[in-house]
Order: sequence, then structure tokens, then C-alpha cells
Amino acid sequence: MRRVQIWLVAVAFAIGSLVLPHWTDAGAVTRPSALAAAARYARSQGYHIGIAVLDTRTRTSYGSGDDTGTFASESVVKAMIAARLLVQGRMSGSTARRAWKMITQSDDGIATSFYPSVGGDGLINWVKRHYHVPNLGSPPSSPGWWGNTHITPRGLVTFYARVKRDPTVGPWLLRAMHHARRYGSDGTYQFFGLPSATTGAAVKQGWGCDYASGCDTADFNTTGYVNHDRYAVAVLARGPIKYYGSAIASMLTRTARILLPAGRFPDPRPTLRELTRTKGRASGGQRVGVYGTDFTSVRAVLFGKVRGTAVRVRGAHFLWVTTPAHPTGSYPLRVVTTHGTSPVGALSFTFGQPPAIRAVTPDVVAAGGGSRVTISGVRMGGATRVLFGHLAGTALRVRSANSVSVVAPHHKPGGVDVRVVTAFGPSSTSAADRFHFAGPPTITQVSPTSGPASGGTQLAITGTNLSAVTQVKLGGLPATSLVHVSPLKVTAVTPAHPPGQVAVVAAGPGGTSPAAPGARYSYAG
Repeated sequence: MRRVQIWLVAVAFAIGSLVLPHWTDAGAVTRPSALAAAARYARSQGYHIGIAVLDTRTRTSYGSGDDTGTFASESVVKAMIAARLLVQGRMSGSTARRAWKMITQSDDGIATSFYPSVGGDGLINWVKRHYHVPNLGSPPSSPGWWGNTHITPRGLVTFYARVKRDPTVGPWLLRAMHHARRYGSDGTYQFFGLPSATTGAAVKQGWGCDYASGCDTADFNTTGYVNHDRYAVAVLARGPIKYYGSAIASMLTRTARILLPAGRFPDPRPTLRELTRTKGRASGGQRVGVYGTDFTSVRAVLFGKVRGTAVRVRGAHFLWVTTPAHPTGSYPLRVVTTHGTSPVGALSFTFGQPPAIRAVTPDVVAAGGGSRVTISGVRMGGATRVLFGHLAGTALRVRSANSVSVVAPHHKPGGVDVRVVTAFGPSSTSAADRFHFAGPPTITQVSPTSGPASGGTQLAITGTNLSAVTQVKLGGLPATSLVHVSPLKVTAVTPAHPPGQVAVVAAGPGGTSPAAPGARYSYAG
């Protein structure tokens, strides 16, 4: 391969020590903007540029500049020579050692010696057939002029992607490209472009003046793999011969830094797939899990135009966010990263008001549960649970948007609030939702213990679980004027009854009090 000899080693050392500023245009954070800006910069400096990137994981390809045009392969063709040697089963012993030097130090003499045995000028056509890359390029215009082999950026990254998946070629070639030396066999500094823009790149560089006869152009290429070998990258450049050396090399370094902001090819903009919940209360404060892709460098999660809070990214495919307070209605959910925003319309989230209870019927049941209770109010159509204190009822039935019924659970005696729960949250507590679980009443004492047969005596009855008592009977006859004094005491007026001793019984939703020595009353004759 022909090279311009005026590019002195001293100049190469100077390029290696240059500290080039990173391009900081805020627009170069997405893939399209980084690609466009890199090509725009190279063109502004007077170069013909072709840039291609292929995601070897998703097989998505990207390009800018003249990404389908042809450029002189220069030493990049050495990757094809190594691939053919590996497929031929020749990569061992001295051949392997020499091929390693050909890739890592871009040794021209070794490439020239191997070239006839791997197909010579037909090598590129073999690669196109073997790896199914019809757009790779064309053979050199003169016999044996391997640096003049013409390649396209798009074709080259496709070749690299397919080599990576080839178990015969990929492991050896990528390992060699990862071990590229700073200087070639001829003393040329070869860490311009990708190696100076990122870390951990696997590279095969090329330089020369082989695009056409006459050596009147500077042809430099920086190619390989970045982002832990995920992306195959090709940046091929051609410019006036006066730019040969440090000028074109520096341009490629800066172009690569624009293409790889912060040393990485930008992740794609995120996409959304699923939410752990799609509805929530308008007051916010509910945790939502979001499934999707490329949740890297997340800046915000938007519900409509309102930011969610407490964003916790758990990986590239999942994050948590807490809903903000938001007007009612359905709004698009979007994830915003430094690489773009997920498309509008992929997923939406609906904000609504929780239900409100107007009445509970009945409002007292036995503590043992099992009674069906009807709750009326508003916004109950989407009810998912009814809570009695902290316990959920069973056999929920949504009767309408304003009414549900449910079987009360077993609960210790006492009062609780009933709450209806929908996707928009639980109903707020109020006097209308007060509910009582009644235990079986007991009577331990009545006072006085006797009175006239004509009745009319006010009895004070003490015991337990008396707050839900609905009736007191003496000898099977109902007392009147029942008054609840406390859970342990009620009063009632005795009915008329023939003379004799009778049992005093309290009854209510919790059951009927059992016979007890203290629950006796005597009617005088």
C-alpha cells in the first residue's frame, strides 16, 4: 500500500499527544443527531466522509454522509485477509504469529505475502459471497493493489457484524483488534479516530493514498467495534493530499468523538411496553412500574406534561416512578433520557377521583361475618375491594356505578370504617361509612331484680357487647324504650307479665345472650 513519506514519525507522536476537546453540542445526544453532526463536521473541514454503525444485538443499522459510497479500504482489507486464513484453517504456528502482527501493527509486508494465497484480487468477492454482503465493495483496479480495494461503510459494518457471529473467525479477529498497538510496523501512529474517542475499542485502521492512481488523495479509515463490541463502526474519509497525516487523522479523531459522546455510541431512545398499573388517583403518590427498553440516562418520566417523582431505574428494561398530582383524565406516559423520548401514544395513564360512600346497609353485623352488606355512593364502578377496617370483604359484586355489595369478613367486635377501593384509590373515611361488628351479647346483672306485674319498671342491664342490641325480652315479651348507654349497659322498660321469675334476654345482630344467673327478673303478684 502506497503512503506519503512526508508524514514524519515526529508528527505522528504529536498527534498522539494532542488533547482534543470533546464536542459539547447538546444536539449530539441522540443517534441521528450524533451521526449527522459527525458527518457535518468532517464535511466542514473539507473531507468526503462516510459513516456507518450497526447494532450487532438488534441488527439495526445507521449511517450518515456518503455511507453507501466507495472508499479505499487501505489496511482495513487486512481484516478480510485474516478472516480467509481462519476459514482456510491456516491460523496456527508462524502463520498465526504473522497474522497477529498484520492486524495489531498493520504490517504491510505480511499482508502482501498473504494476499495471493487468500484469493488475491478476488478476496473481496469471496467475502461478499461467504458473509452475504453484496454491498461490501469491489476489487482493486490494478492486480495486487490491495489497498485500492474499494469498500462501503454500510458493507463494512455488515461484514464486521457477521464476523462477530462467526465462531471460526470472530473470537480470533476481535481479540487481535482489541490488541491493536499504538504504532504500526512502519512507526505510524494508528490510534487516531475510534481509539482516541473511546476506551476498549477493537479497531482496524487504514491510511494511504490508494483511492485512485496518482496518489492525489489522503485516504484514512477508522473502523472496528465499540460499546463492549456491541456496535460495529466504520468512518471512512477522503480528502486532498495536502491533508495527509496529522490533519486528516485529527479530523477523524474529532469526528469519532462527536459520533461517540462521552466515549459511547448513544443508546437509542427508549420504548415502552407495559405498566404495572394504568390508573391512579388524581392526588398522586402511587408507585408505577414501567417496562420497556433503553432506560439509560433517564432524565424524567412524564405523565402528560407533569413529571413523576421518585424515579428508580432498575435496569435498561424496567423502572419505578411515583405518580404526581394530576387533573383527571387519560394522558400519555413518556420516558425521557439523554438519548431521546419514548414515542407518544405507546402507553397512557388515567387519573381519576376515588369513590365516596354515602351509606352502608346494614351498618351492624355479627362479628362472625358472613352477612352481605350494600354500600352506596359515587364512582364505584371499578371497585376492586371493600375494606372493613383492614380486612377485605369477600364475594364483591359491582351493582352499578353507585352501588356495590360484599360479604362482611369475620372481625373482632367493635366499630370500623368501610372503604371502597378502585384503581383511583380508596374512599375517604366519613361518618357515612361507620360500621359495627357485634359480638354475642351477655347479661351479667339487671337492676332492679323485681317489679310489679303491670310492668313499667325501668331496668338497667349490664353485660358485654350490648351496643348493638336491638331488643330486650323478659319472659319472651319485648321490653320498651330501649336506650344504649354504653357497650356495657342498656336500659329498657319492663312489659306487663304474669307474676313469677323470668329470663332477661338481649338480642341483636351479634346473637342472643345466653341464660345466666344474673339475667333473671321477678314479677310480683
